[in-house]
This record gives sequence, structure tokens and C-alpha cells, in this order.
Amino acid sequence: MSPAVLDETFEKRMKQAETDVAREFASLDPEVVRVQFEQVAGDLLRDATITDFVPVLARRHVRDILRAMPATAAAGT
Repeated sequence: MSPAVLDETFEKRMKQAETDVAREFASLDPEVVRVQFEQVAGDLLRDATITDFVPVLARRHVRDILRAMPATAAAGT
């Protein structure tokens, strides 16, 4: 596979992971979900040498963060 195909596949998997988390936490402000996902994914990618598991790990970490977040903060207020 060419790097362009890998990048496209990776981006698709990352977007799908973000969409899944947003759907699961539909009652929350979508901006909160997006920001958390970007922060976690950025942290994971910073030191990653193999990115295959980054979408799965990002989804898991963001879900944990959002579950632990107080309702008022998660609502965006």
C-alpha cells in the first residue's frame, strides 16, 4: 500500500472513532467530544511509531474521560 492510501485509511478510521464516541455521548455538547478526541489523539500520535491502534486507543481514552467528566462540564456550561 502506498503512504497516501495508508493516510487515507488512517484518517477514515480516526473519523469513524470520533463519530462513534459522539454518537455514544449524543447528550453531550458535540464540541466537547471533538475537543477531547483531538487532545487524546494528538497525545497518542505524538510518540507513536506504529499508528494502527491509535483510533482504538483514542476511542477508549475519550470514552473514559467523558464518563468521568462532571455533567455540567460535559454539557459545555
